[in-house]
This record gives sequence, structure tokens and C-alpha cells, in this order.
Amino acid sequence: MSQSLGIGFAIIAALTTASSHALLKAGEDQEAVRALCGFTWAAAAAGPLIVLGWPTPATQPWLVAAVVLHSIYSMALTRSYTLNDFSVAFPIARGTAPLVAVGGSALLFAEIPSTGELAGVVAISAGILSLSAGGRIGRAGMLAALTAGVLTAAYTVVDAGGMRASDGVLPFLCWFFFATGIALLVQFRIAAGPAAAARMRRDLRPGIAAGLLAIVSFGSTLVALRYAPVAVVSALRETCILVSILIAWLWMKERVTRHSLTAAVLIAAGVLLLLLSHLSPSP
Repeated sequence: MSQSLGIGFAIIAALTTASSHALLKAGEDQEAVRALCGFTWAAAAAGPLIVLGWPTPATQPWLVAAVVLHSIYSMALTRSYTLNDFSVAFPIARGTAPLVAVGGSALLFAEIPSTGELAGVVAISAGILSLSAGGRIGRAGMLAALTAGVLTAAYTVVDAGGMRASDGVLPFLCWFFFATGIALLVQFRIAAGPAAAARMRRDLRPGIAAGLLAIVSFGSTLVALRYAPVAVVSALRETCILVSILIAWLWMKERVTRHSLTAAVLIAAGVLLLLLSHLSPSP
């Protein structure tokens, strides 16, 4: 029952992740939008933390690692969106993550995927990565997108460790949003200097909207990681690329080809494989 709950939250994350990333890409000043996401996270988590108190010793190392990885990832992702089209950068960043997460979860949590689960993860990643084929991307853009993908896998494994070490769902969840939010704000203030506040005001609406959506998508992912295997959660979450295809086509007016639709079918097949393998009763 608990693993089914985790899968349900992973699907919620898949439906909301692409929208929050699209808002980040659409902002005129993407660094300011990222900082506003941090402000939204910290403000939303501050109230509950008054009641929850300090993080427990068991979760503190995971929390520190999560904040560092998410902060670096955020910079790499923003850089990638600056250099590339959304329809190219997003597939590369998201398609790399599930494959790397499989290895990380096997090493840290001894979660060895079944043949069916591994086939589903590979199909999803192959479909996602193939969406970037033919897209215009330079060496710097490719490096930024791949870095974001590897960091996504790394923070996914670390987030799982923190959620599982936490005494309940809320303590690590709230501390993650508060600490990471503050880190993003500090990063932006150092980089932007005295102009930071003015730059944030110019992108206030997309920044707050992206932050709220990210709370839903990241929060759902964190809850899913507490209850379901890391590789399964990572792969299901990355099916958000299907939503991103619609966003790139309808909102950003980027071209969607027959190749994109074929890749979407491969992703859907991978999801079906993954779910059937995971939900099948053990012999």
C-alpha cells in the first residue's frame, strides 16, 4: 500500500514538474525567477518549522547534502535554459537522471531493480533523450544539460535518504524547502549585488508561480521517495517530458515533430512496463 502511495505522488510530480520548469524558462530574468522560487519555498516552510523544531541528527547530513546539490543543480539548469531551447535542454537533463539514479540507489540503498523495471527505466530515458535529437545545441549547452541531469540523479538519491531518515514526512520536507530556499536567495544576492531586489520585482509573478508549482512537484517527489524505490520514482517523475512537449508546442510555439510523438510513445511504453513490473505480485 505504501509503495502504491509513493507511485501516486511520483505521478503528481510528473504532471507538475514541466510546468514549473517552463515558468523558469519563460521568465525574462531566469536567475531572478530562481531566487523568487527560493523566497517562496522559505516563506511557505517557515511557519510549520516553528512547531516542528530543529532537524534531527539523523537527517542533518542528508539535509546539508541536499541543499548543496540542489543549489548547484539550480545554477546548472538555469545555465542550460539560457543556452538552449526548452524542447532540447529539458529532455537531456531529465532523460539522463533515471539511468544514473538506478546506480546510485543500488549502491546506497541496495535497491536492485527487476529486469522489467530496468527495461522500463531504459525505455523512458531513451525516449526522453531521443527528443533532443536534431535539436540545435552547442558543446556548452550540452555540458550544462548533462550536468543538470547527473545532479538531478544525485539529489534524488540524497533526498530519498533524508526522507527515509526523517521522523515523519514533514520534518525533512519543510527543512528542505526552507534551507534550500534561503540558499537560492543568498546565491542570487551575492551574484546580483544591490540590483537583486529590483530584478526580482520585475519577474515577481512568474517567480512566485514557479515557486508554488515547484513546492507541489518537489514535495510530491520527496514523499514518493520515502515510500517507493528511487529508480521507479525517478523514471516516473521524468515522464513530465510528455507535459513539456505540449507546453513547448502550445505556449512557447516550438516545433513538435512526428519524431517527438514517436518518442512520446516510447516513453509511455516504458511507463507501462515499469508500472506492470512494479505492481505485479512477487512469486
